[in-house]
This record gives sequence, C-alpha cells and structure tokens, in this order.
Amino acid sequence: MTPNPTSPPVGLTLTNLTLEKEKTYFAVVSVISVLVWLVLVVTLFGIVYAALLAGLAWLGNGLLTAHLRAETVKVDEQQLPRLHATLVEVCAQLGITQIPALYVQQAGGVLNAFATRFSGRNFVVVYSDMLESFGPDSVEMRFILGHELGHLKSNHILKLVLLAPGIFMPLIGPAYLRACEASCDRHGAFVAGDIDGAVRAMLTLGGGRSQGRSLDAPAFARQHRDDRGFFISWHELTSAYPTLSQRVKNLLALRDPDYEFTAPRNPFAYLVAFFTPGGRASGPANLLVFVVIIGLLAAMAIPAFQKVRQESLQKACLNNERMISAAVQQFELEHSRPPRQLDEFVGPGKLLKVFPNCPAGGTYKIVPDGKSGGQITCSVHGEFSY
Repeated sequence: MTPNPTSPPVGLTLTNLTLEKEKTYFAVVSVISVLVWLVLVVTLFGIVYAALLAGLAWLGNGLLTAHLRAETVKVDEQQLPRLHATLVEVCAQLGITQIPALYVQQAGGVLNAFATRFSGRNFVVVYSDMLESFGPDSVEMRFILGHELGHLKSNHILKLVLLAPGIFMPLIGPAYLRACEASCDRHGAFVAGDIDGAVRAMLTLGGGRSQGRSLDAPAFARQHRDDRGFFISWHELTSAYPTLSQRVKNLLALRDPDYEFTAPRNPFAYLVAFFTPGGRASGPANLLVFVVIIGLLAAMAIPAFQKVRQESLQKACLNNERMISAAVQQFELEHSRPPRQLDEFVGPGKLLKVFPNCPAGGTYKIVPDGKSGGQITCSVHGEFSY
C-alpha cells in the first residue's frame, strides 16, 4: 500500500516537518521553565507541591492508560489488521522503529484522536467514529495517524511535563502548543501524501461526518483572514490549538503560495491574553474540558481509594482484636478464668491501658468459650477467634 500521490505536499521532507517557530518557542519556554524549576528547588516548600502535582498527574495518566488497555479495542494483526498495517506503514515513513500501541475507542460520536505516554510506553487512540468516517487505510486516516505520531516522534508529551511552568505562562505557552500542533499537521500531510485528503480530514472535524467532505476548503480557509476582531484574536492567543480554518489554510499553503498569508490580530487582545493563563487549560472551553477530565479521573479514582481505605480500616480493626485477645488470654493465664468486665484487665497498670476503638465506629464484644479461647466480635468487621 502506498499513499495517494494525487496532490502531494510541496517541499516536505523528514528534516523540515517541525516548524522553525516551534523550535524558537521551545527555547523561550525552556528558559522560563528552568528558572521556575530552580526557584522551586531552592524553596523546598515549592518542590514538595510540584512533586505532589506530578504524582497526581502520573496517577491520573495511569488510570487513563488502564482504561484504554481494559475497555477499548487494541489494534494488531488479528484485530483490525488493515488499520494496523496503516499504522506500521506510517511509522516507517516517519522513521519510527518502535511502533506504539494503537487503540480504538467508542466516544459517542466524537471525532478525535490523541497520543499519550505512560511508563515508557507510547499509546495512540483513534475514536471509532473517526475510523468509520474515513476507513482504516484511507488518506484521511494516514493524516490522522501521522499527526498523532508526530507528537510522539517530537517527544511533545515528555516536553509538556518538563516544560509545564513555561507552558502555563500567558502568550508564549499557548503559542508553543499551537506551533506543536501545526508541526504535527505537517507530519500528517507528509505521510498522507495528498493535501486534498488531509484537508478532507480537517474539514470533517469541523463540518461532521456527512457534510464535512463536501465543504469548500478555500472558503473555509478564508474565514481565518476575513473573520477577525478582538474576541477571535483573544481566542487564538489563549488556545492551545490553531483554529480549524487556520489549519486548513496552512495545509493548502503547502501546495499554493496564495494561502501563505498571515491574518492580523487585534492589538488589545494581546494585553488581555497576557492576563489569561496559558496551557491546555487556557480559555473557557479548554478549562471546561480540563474540569471534565479531572472529574472523570476522580470518578475512576474515588472507588479505588474507598476500597483501599476500607481494607485499611479492616486491617486496623483486626489488629485491635488481636491486641484484645492477647490481653484476655494473659488474664486467663494469671487468674484461671476469663475476665467478667473490662476494668479487670483495662486501665492504668493493667494489661491494656486503654480499650481500643474500631476505626470504622464498630463495637467489640468478647465471648469466651469457657475453655481456653473464644471470639472477639466487631459489629462492623465480624469476629476474630482466639
């Protein structure tokens, strides 16, 4: 299988897929991040908070990848083999030797794909409606896979972690993220080998499965130049992604220099955007998505936390029962009978200084068997024989 060469991108090679502005923004964000990390290291209190946030992010990403591996469809030679073959070919085109795990996820009609990384392993996820819209070995699917693999090839995910302080900075942080996305669009166009197919994929993201392919690409690209103003400029300056109209314009510019135009921005928008945090959580829409993701992660984590907490309480209660049983047995050895009431072996100078309480609020009941043993029963966690 070879990519459709009907309208190939002009001048794209493996050496120039990453935009120069991404490299420039990376340098600036790196300097900011290094300075912030140094301050956090010097102030021990700050590094503790950073470590805590990093740990929470690691746990959240672990839950995400666990969900993928347990709940979604893993693509391989036996399962969706045509899509797997497309992935292998696209990786070969980009010089990626370690093929990432590819999963297909049902997302209720959402058209999307993403790449992530956890514990040294790379993952690419394609939503099922995206696969159904384009097909497993279409030019559009090659573009989508090429875009996501571009993130992995460029180590964008690791950089997002290391450069988090700089990425959160207004203006420069979102600008770097937009440059990364634009570079990955070039990766997608390179492996697709067909600008028209790449544009169709982008138009489908904007216009939907049924109407997206029939949209007029030049007209949509001109929206980036014609529809301007303060709020659009503010949106662009705080967004982590180039607008869809700009992305289509950039793709068309790979074969037609007429689309190599730069749309002006409202100067006042820069001032307002300077006070708007950058990063993936910037802007009202992205902030809402961020909150939803955190909520979903919390929904997955809370049941697991509750289970661990219940097990911990049960173990603590069992330790209490063992301690009570040891005291009762010692009393029986010393008096040749079981205790009739607690104050016989509980109190200052006695076998138990304080009678323990069940951490879950249960009450203990001692039931001797009249011989040399018995049960200690907790109203919450059950009985313990001694």
